[in-house]
Amino acid sequence: MGLILSIDVGTTNVKAALVDEDGQIVGAAKSVSMKIEGDAPGKAEHDPAKLQAALLEVCRMAIGSRGKEVECLALTSYMFGVMLVDKDDRPLTGISTFLDTTAQSHYPKFLEAIGDADRMYVKTGCPPIFQYPVNRLHHIATKNPGIGKKVAHVLDSKAFIMRVLTGDYFTDYSTANSMGCLDIDGTWDQELIAAVGFDSAQFPRVVNGFSEKVRLKDSICAEFGLKTGTMISAGLYDGAAVAGALTGFEAQVAVGNFGTSGMLRVPTRTPIQDLEGGAIQNCLLKPGTFFTGSGINNCTIASNLLLSILGLELDYLRNKGLSVPGSNGIMTFPYITGERDKIIGNIGTGVVFGLGIASTRDDLARSFLEGVAFSFLFVKQKLDPENKIKEFRLGGGGSANLPWMQIIADVLDLPIRLSQNPEMGIIGAACLARYGEGQDLLACSRRIMQGANVVTPDATHAKIYQEIAGRYFDVRSSLREPLLARQGRT
Repeated sequence: MGLILSIDVGTTNVKAALVDEDGQIVGAAKSVSMKIEGDAPGKAEHDPAKLQAALLEVCRMAIGSRGKEVECLALTSYMFGVMLVDKDDRPLTGISTFLDTTAQSHYPKFLEAIGDADRMYVKTGCPPIFQYPVNRLHHIATKNPGIGKKVAHVLDSKAFIMRVLTGDYFTDYSTANSMGCLDIDGTWDQELIAAVGFDSAQFPRVVNGFSEKVRLKDSICAEFGLKTGTMISAGLYDGAAVAGALTGFEAQVAVGNFGTSGMLRVPTRTPIQDLEGGAIQNCLLKPGTFFTGSGINNCTIASNLLLSILGLELDYLRNKGLSVPGSNGIMTFPYITGERDKIIGNIGTGVVFGLGIASTRDDLARSFLEGVAFSFLFVKQKLDPENKIKEFRLGGGGSANLPWMQIIADVLDLPIRLSQNPEMGIIGAACLARYGEGQDLLACSRRIMQGANVVTPDATHAKIYQEIAGRYFDVRSSLREPLLARQGRT
């Protein structure tokens, strides 16, 4: 078997590596950093020209002189990206990322435009939260009347990259789902899209990321030294690609990612709805298969902010002696960029509750780590009320902080199996391109996870957190009114 050039486009880095048939990176992964740009408060975008340049550069670096050994390409990219392009392929906007909060205050107007938010949830599997690009699209159309007529293409992150590499506008179901306007049967929702000022014909073709491949442009093959006719796999979004490597979508095993943001999800055959709280997203992998759960907006975002405020280095948060379970009464709600539920998430901001004269820096620091852990628990309780999940498998750069992983294991009262390789998105995308789905993918994931480090919950700490959790979520629920008052919406 040949090698697969696997590409992982994230919000802060574009990475690529050659991957063999055993899911092992050949040589080393290459990376080019991407700057988040914005000329207004809350704006967080990628410059399309810079992203294209980074993509091509990292591919050249990863391939080197081994282009003729490359069997195909694999791609995974981030959720919640959106950009607008005119008929001449000229960008009308940057590529906004999930960090973009410019449309947060616009969200009530979006709800008025679509009418029945619960109906949107049932049709698309996407809870009505401000992060979905469909809200940003309505914000753009409201600020710029008539822009819809200038737009030829509405793209997610993958569709933009695929256009660069193949000359065609297409994406996969899972990445398209993150737009918030793809129905659970895999078709663009014409009614919803029209309500926000656009037309479903402007949206890209959607394909099965497990099985469909598209031919690269001849010019791209020549530039990278690839065989003419080399194909690229449509793949899945980044979190689902990680799941391909970690679990192969195994039953009763939750999969997560822990980086700037995070997630906790399990594969399901039917949607799971949380109409009251809107915390569960049914990400469509392909018609009839969902990756159900939620993302967590704020993981290392929260810790990076804390370190910045305190003027400390990361090693400080790797100190096993940070305070005690419960942080001596301090509760942090680390919703720096909002969160992904409709009660608190759409109006969320960072809140620290319970500071006292005896509070210490270590108490505050641990409370931030616990707050992120409770974000994972919040999703698990909604997703798995009968406690059928037996193990949580986690990848991502933040998972290297073992004391933090111990806190999460204790809060969830679940063993956490950690990936040994920080590039599980790259590896997972390659595995999906080579094996598709089913037993071959599952067998590959089991090989990859052999010998992985397992963090087991401390029974004493788990019991403490079980008692604290009820109070933590009671306080969380009570935050809605003051958060609304903060925005002048009481």
